[in-house]
Amino acid sequence: MNAHVSEAPRLRPGATLQFLDGAGMLFLTGSRQLFSLNATAAFIWCLLEEGLPPGEIAGRLNATFGLDRADADRCVIQVLRQWSELGLLDTAGLAAGAASAPGTYALLDTRFRLQVTVPELLEQLTPLLAPLRAADPGPEAITLQLAAAPEGFELRLADRVIESCNLRRQVVPMVKTGLVALALERSRDFCAIHAAGVSLGGRCLLLPGASGEGKSTLSAALVAAGLPLFGDDTVVLAHDTLAARPAPFSICLKSGSWPLLRERYPVIDRLPVHHRLDGKLVRYLTPDPACWLAEDCRQPVAWLVFPCRSPGATAALEPLPRPEALTRLLAQCFPLDGGLDAARAARLVDWMRGVDCFELHYGDLDGAVARLRDLGSR
Repeated sequence: MNAHVSEAPRLRPGATLQFLDGAGMLFLTGSRQLFSLNATAAFIWCLLEEGLPPGEIAGRLNATFGLDRADADRCVIQVLRQWSELGLLDTAGLAAGAASAPGTYALLDTRFRLQVTVPELLEQLTPLLAPLRAADPGPEAITLQLAAAPEGFELRLADRVIESCNLRRQVVPMVKTGLVALALERSRDFCAIHAAGVSLGGRCLLLPGASGEGKSTLSAALVAAGLPLFGDDTVVLAHDTLAARPAPFSICLKSGSWPLLRERYPVIDRLPVHHRLDGKLVRYLTPDPACWLAEDCRQPVAWLVFPCRSPGATAALEPLPRPEALTRLLAQCFPLDGGLDAARAARLVDWMRGVDCFELHYGDLDGAVARLRDLGSR
């Protein structure tokens, strides 16, 4: 953002400034957030309300507070950047109908176009969605819109809000959450599993587990070793064969995994930091296209491996009885298209008879990757 641009940033609709004992109190309706502004920040906000551009605001700071002009420019840039990240500014000039479309995508059986009315978000969204890119939208493609709203940002399908967030730095994770929810809702497949998945010798290796158990970190390390990615968080079993289907966004990595993956992915420290809706700080790592699976890929699941990381532990795969593995799997399984009735439960039990189940104990990624790759030779 440049302090010498001639156009004034737009203020977020619903943001109002009040004063209490000389302090500026900025209230954002809808999300009911309250921000305290110091005298300089309140002065800048008032000038934005008058429609002044950043360059002229810096000049007023210079004249009113005696700031050096270079310091005034830096102050305006810093404040506007912070407000933009908090979603308090509508800097995109949101004219009616001024929507940009980064492309057409496919996720499971849903093909969609994404219109974005906040152009500066396109650059952030492109890496996340790159593995979903589809050349042919087909006649059944739906149109989704990512738009600013009084309380923040919304992902919409016509008049329906699929997902929403308050802050700009939450937008990318919000879009991923909304797209997964919509695709699963429209899917007619057997179930979705909260798991990472990679392809090993033409078969699928599933790593189920709750959030925080290292699925995405392991999948990123396996992708670095050349294994194609089904998904780092969600894998779907097809309705007819219960074969694995890919849902491969860019890999979502929480802050604790960044040091672990730095040697494999030196770029990781330069990736933007986003805030998930659960408060976690994440970066999105886009795998090499050679590791993307085609959207029509179906592979039988050969292995269920439940990761268990313990610092200092030697990597080892311990066989897991199928009844125990099924119990654990059901905790991460979300039936689709009608739920899990007796007939479907029988199909799942029959499917488990052909799956080898393990618990992976490991302390470092090198050992874990080696043990998992060994499964392909069994």
